[in-house]
Order: sequence, then structure tokens, then C-alpha cells
Amino acid sequence: MDAGNTSEIVSDANAIDDTGMQYTTEKLDSETAQSIASNETDECEKQGQWSELPALPIEKIYSFLSRRDQVNMSLVCLKWSEGYSSPSVWKTFRFALKKSQLSKDTCPVMKFVQKYNSMFRHVKVSLDFSLKKRLIKTWCRHFIAFLQILTDNSQLISVEFQDLSHCFLKIDNTTFDDTCRAIANFLGSQHHLKRVEFRYCWFEFPEAVEILRKLTEKSRKSLTHLVIRKFVRYNPMKQEQDSIFTQNLPTLADLPSLTNLEIDYALIFENMVARQYTAPQTVKNCQTLVLSKIILDYQQEVPPIEDLRGLTSTDWRFLKMLCPNLQVELFITAYSPSRRELEFLIVPNIPITRLEYKESAFDMEVETDVLFDLLLVCKTNDHLVSLRLLWDAPVQDLASPFIPFLLACNKLKYLELFTIYPTNVTDLMEYWLYNPPEYLEKVNIEIWEIPDEENYTILMNLTSEYVSRLELIGLNVKVFLNIYSIVT
Repeated sequence: MDAGNTSEIVSDANAIDDTGMQYTTEKLDSETAQSIASNETDECEKQGQWSELPALPIEKIYSFLSRRDQVNMSLVCLKWSEGYSSPSVWKTFRFALKKSQLSKDTCPVMKFVQKYNSMFRHVKVSLDFSLKKRLIKTWCRHFIAFLQILTDNSQLISVEFQDLSHCFLKIDNTTFDDTCRAIANFLGSQHHLKRVEFRYCWFEFPEAVEILRKLTEKSRKSLTHLVIRKFVRYNPMKQEQDSIFTQNLPTLADLPSLTNLEIDYALIFENMVARQYTAPQTVKNCQTLVLSKIILDYQQEVPPIEDLRGLTSTDWRFLKMLCPNLQVELFITAYSPSRRELEFLIVPNIPITRLEYKESAFDMEVETDVLFDLLLVCKTNDHLVSLRLLWDAPVQDLASPFIPFLLACNKLKYLELFTIYPTNVTDLMEYWLYNPPEYLEKVNIEIWEIPDEENYTILMNLTSEYVSRLELIGLNVKVFLNIYSIVT
């Protein structure tokens, strides 16, 4: 069973209440529990020899159960109890301590970690947002001990850290330093990591660099998937200091087996790409990389583009030389967008196969024709397979600038449009009736804030007619309409 399926069906010990956890721990080592299990075995044998199931089917059954059901299954008979200690039960482990566990002198979960950590292959760490400051410090103490155990005894295939930012905001500098050091040391002890994820952790820049450096020390040849989203807390007062640490950042060439990178458009990404591609001779000395997908997320003002170097078309051209199969999925969220900002992010030679552009502004500063003209100039249409556009304002004239761009997109299969009423999407649908796009497979259109029932009904009837006619020529179009409502 692969890691993805296992992570969905095997919960961590926190899924069990404290009483059940404590009972299970004592059960595994007590003579009383052995006696109970023997009696249960006799009863099971009378009912159909279930206790004689071979070890492999028992492990398979365990792998499909929640942690609570695994505990219940282990209580059936002695042989099934032994199956509870099998690798399939402990292959995936989630470290997510609850309030009730942190309020006790000892944490029951740590007993399981001590006993079964050598079987862990996939670990997920997350933090409960409801924890108070006092409990968060206790959580950190257990977390550091947890990482130390893994550092000494475990070799994982994947690890995920999520929502640690809530912790870092509420602890003192010493605890923060100790926690970051424990994470770095743990990553430096692993030799076979294939997938590593950091989501909403918000490290300081020096600690983030050290964590990535440690990761590449031992797992550089095994790592195939790396996710670092909301990884570094932006601090404009430390920009000059942070630039010193960029020299210790690993480059993409330091990760020769990496196939997928999901990352924010920020200082770390720029330096991982640009630092080794500043001259043609640098590229010639580097071997071809297997990196095939970069998922790149940009959110305006975090950080502002004034504090970024910006990747040029030359940077992207060099990267494409090193990664011949590279595809880029670009997600842009702009709150007060400008033409300069778009030209900073979208340049020639970026092989964008998926683009999501979300503009959240009451007054649109970037006209739709500016966006589509830029995409054409940068030849984004040569690669684009999926396009999702979200405007938080009315787009009165959508068809005129959009149609020339669509005509140039020979690979576009999926199109999603979200806009505010009024908009002329029916002009676009009218055009498709007489000029059927051979490349498009699926179109979703959503219009928000229709002012009243009358306009809603008119638009619904009109778009429904177009949808039916387009369906007859083989184009799958869905239209969703939403009436504006005020909550009182």
C-alpha cells in the first residue's frame, strides 16, 4: 500500500481517548491482558478459527483500520494482539497532541513512539490551533523529544510539518532555537527521505536556510518531492542580514533526484534558481536534472516585489536547459495589481502549463487586455493547459481581449472564469458557437453578485440556452450563477 493511501486510513494514537490510550499501553505488557486474550482466543476458535488467520492477512486488515479500531481488533485474541505490533500498523504516524494529553504529567503517545518508532516510515506533525501558550511550551518539549527519538532510531521515507507558525508566535527565543535545531538535526540524520513538506511554519530566514542545508546533506539523492509553503517569515528589517545566509542555500543542482518542487515566490526560491545560472559556463558544468514540475505561489506584498531580485527570462532559459521536461504551475494572488507586477512575475521562457490569476480589488488596476497581451508576448500560450481566472470586480468586456488569446492557445484544455456581475460571458459563448474550439475540453464559468431575481432569471435562461447548444457541438460548459445577498 502506498504512502498516500496509508496516510488516509491510519490515524495516529491521538485518535484514541486518553483512557483508551493508557489501557492499550498497559495491555500490551501485562499478564492480565495475556490471560484475557487467551480466553478470547478460545471463544474465537469456537466461532470459526479466526484466530488462526496467517500474519499477512492480519496485517492487511490492520492497515485498513483507524487507530481506535486497531486497538479494538488487538483485544480480540492473542494472535491479533501480536499483529498490533506489526509494521503495517505503525508505518504511518501522526504527531498531533491534544489538550488532554498535554495537561498530564506524562504523555501516553510518547510510550508508543519509544516502542514503535523504528517502524515509522511516514510521519506528519501538526499543531492544534486551540492550544494556549502554556500548553504550547509543553508541546514543544514533547516535540523535541519526539524528534530526538527519530534522529537516533528511525529512517523515514516522508515527513510533513504543518502549522508550526502558531507555535513559533507564542514561545520564547530559547525554545524557538531549540525546536529549530531539533528539526535540522533530525533532517540531517535521515538518509532515505523521498518527500518532505513544510506548510505554514514561518521560520526565520537563517533557521530556514539551515534546515534546507541539513536536508540536502543526507537525502539529496533520494528526495523527489519538496514542499516549502509559507516557510519563511518576511522581515523587512533583516533583509541585509538574510542576504548573507543565501550563500548557504542549496541550489536545485544539489537535489539531483528532485522531480516536484512546491514553493513560494520569495527570496529562497530566487536564490535556489538564480545563484547557479548567472553565466552560460555554469550551465555547461551542471548535469541535466530530472525536475519536471515547479508549483510556484505568489501573494502580493509578502514580500513586496521591491525586495525581490526577480527571475529574468535568461534565468528561466537556463533552468529549462537543465530541466528539459520542466512544467510550471503559477498561482498569483494580487490585491492591488499593477502592470509592473505582472511583468515582474510573467516573463518569456517560463514553461507555464497551469496559470491561476486571482485579482482581489474593488477597482481593477490591470485591464484584462493587459494580462492577455502579456501572456501572448511571453508566449505563455505555447505551454498553457489549464487557465483559472478570478476577478473580484465586474469585467464588462471579457470577450474582445480574451478571444485572440484563446485562438493562440493550442494546448489549453481546461478553462475556469470567475467574475462579478455584470459581464459579457454570453459574447464569449456566442463566439464558440460559430468557432468551436477543438482544444478545449471543459469550461466552468461562475458569475457572482447578480443584484436581483429578475436579472438572475434572465441570465439563467440565456446561459442555459447557450450551454445546451454548445453541448450539441461537443463543448462541455457549465455556468454557475449567484445572487447577491445581504446578511441581516
